[in-house]
Amino acid sequence: MDTLAKDFFVEDYIGDKEDVLRSIELLQMELDNFVNQHTDEDLQEAAPEVQNEVGYLLYTLGKSFYMIEDYATAAQYFETGLAFNLNTEDEFVIEMVKGYGLSLLNSGQGKEGIVLEAVYDDFGKYADFCMIMGLVYFEQNQFEQAVIEFAKATNERPDAIEGSNAFLSYYYAGQCREKQHRMDEAKEFYRKAGHYEPAKERLERIG
Repeated sequence: MDTLAKDFFVEDYIGDKEDVLRSIELLQMELDNFVNQHTDEDLQEAAPEVQNEVGYLLYTLGKSFYMIEDYATAAQYFETGLAFNLNTEDEFVIEMVKGYGLSLLNSGQGKEGIVLEAVYDDFGKYADFCMIMGLVYFEQNQFEQAVIEFAKATNERPDAIEGSNAFLSYYYAGQCREKQHRMDEAKEFYRKAGHYEPAKERLERIG
């Protein structure tokens, strides 16, 4: 699978890779200092404001590694951050959940994304999340469930990933139907993807 949403966090930062690496070094120092200040307590049992602060630091580190395309490390930071008791309505938490799923998919660990089923009730209203879940099911060879998630994505409002509620989800649904050898349905999904070039190419190949 091609890298998905490579620019998911890019608009949040202006600079080159060296700038991001310097930022990562400073963030890691900040995280170490924060943890050292709380050595006498279990951070996962700490006050909400403490958990929120460490969660945000881990999110920012994960986002930074994502921007330099170190998706495996990004996934580790996101996973650690999501272990804390955070407000699921906070924007950074929503982005961290999506970033975690994308990082797993982009680092060849898409099957591990099945753990996101545990937070489906909180995030299933977002087109990005539904599409990510569809891709997780695709990696699990659960093509029928994947198509259901892609269909849900197309019924949601436009989200951060361009096309997650439109051409991208239709394209991936078409790929599912190809895997199932249901070519007429695959072609229908590819047609719905409209201008999306990979979908047009698949239509040409399967006739």
